[in-house]
Amino acid sequence: MFWTFAVLFCLAALAFLLLPLMRDPQRSRQQAQLRALDRAREAGALDDSTWETRRAELSRATAGATRPPFVLIGLLALALPFTAAALYAKLGAPAALHSAAMSMTADGRPTEAADAAGNGAAPNMEQAIAGLAERLREAPDDLDGWLLLGRAYRATERFPQAAEALGQAYRLSPEDPDVLVEYAEAQALSSSTRRIEGQPLELLDKALSLQPEHQRGLWLRGVAAMQAGEPGVALTRWQKLRKLLASDAAAVASLDEQIAGARRAAGLPDSHGTEELASTEDDADSAADDAAATGSAPRLTVLIDVDDALKSQVGPSDVLFVFARAAEGPRMPLAIQRLPAGGFPRTVVLDDSQSMMQGMSLSTQPRIVVGARISKSGQAIPQSGDFEAISEPMDNTHSESIHLTISHVVP
Repeated sequence: MFWTFAVLFCLAALAFLLLPLMRDPQRSRQQAQLRALDRAREAGALDDSTWETRRAELSRATAGATRPPFVLIGLLALALPFTAAALYAKLGAPAALHSAAMSMTADGRPTEAADAAGNGAAPNMEQAIAGLAERLREAPDDLDGWLLLGRAYRATERFPQAAEALGQAYRLSPEDPDVLVEYAEAQALSSSTRRIEGQPLELLDKALSLQPEHQRGLWLRGVAAMQAGEPGVALTRWQKLRKLLASDAAAVASLDEQIAGARRAAGLPDSHGTEELASTEDDADSAADDAAATGSAPRLTVLIDVDDALKSQVGPSDVLFVFARAAEGPRMPLAIQRLPAGGFPRTVVLDDSQSMMQGMSLSTQPRIVVGARISKSGQAIPQSGDFEAISEPMDNTHSESIHLTISHVVP
């Protein structure tokens, strides 16, 4: 939506600036005089000889009139949009236009964070959020603005503020399934229990009644069922979601892990779930390998361990962020996973499905670095005392396992 308006405003500015330059006042006057001569002849005020003489004189003058400065017009038409884009890239906050599509695990944890890539992007993000919040105080009926603000707060893990902003979006559009699902999730994340119950559950059920195949709604409704001790309900929701995700092998493999857990919780035979899970994972690996072979979808396998000197300092509440970012340029993650810090050594896969921003994925950046950070606070932005490891720059088509040993303490 932002870019659509940006292009329209740019075109309007070009028209306002260039149309006057494309007009030639002298030529316009002479053409008006020619039309006046024609009308005078038709009215009988001029004979044919006089009309032909005067028209020939005016035609010669018109032919000698100056032409519009097309070179200047062309340069301005190219310079204006490129200059605007360059200024926005330098002074604006493109990261505020998008936000992470954060979801919840069955125990109520968010699965992604907004900016684990480094502290360089944090000030710009904060300024963009503050500016958007200020603008919404003057335009409280801007639905897209409230949605954007809510997602930005959620991406930076300020869940109460996210719930408040998305509540304003709900006020403006209470029948929009996307709004209902995002508001329900934000309310659950902002609660002390991180449980989807009460109003959040009602919002999800309403969203699914309006759009029964809402994928995020189906996932969260399954999470709510697992939290409520209803694994059979969760299975129903997630198996329906699985059919909708059939073309996304990586998403299906991840979902099948949750389905297998729900089957066990429901007392159903493990063998079927295990066979289905193994088959799906094989299909996912095969699809990922085929994509890597064609160069269409980078897939990085990261093997992570912790230095022996730090292992005893990793606590049960610590959070592991594994991410890839561009070797040069913006520090926003191209792919990221948020996981409990434990079970080392462990393997994590990064691919385009974990992109946080449209146009910013592993496929778009040929040179990348990979990092792993253990956050003591649970926050995505690096804090003093966190443990981390960052790889050397590499191609995004790197096919061998990337070994990272977390040994550095953030000062």
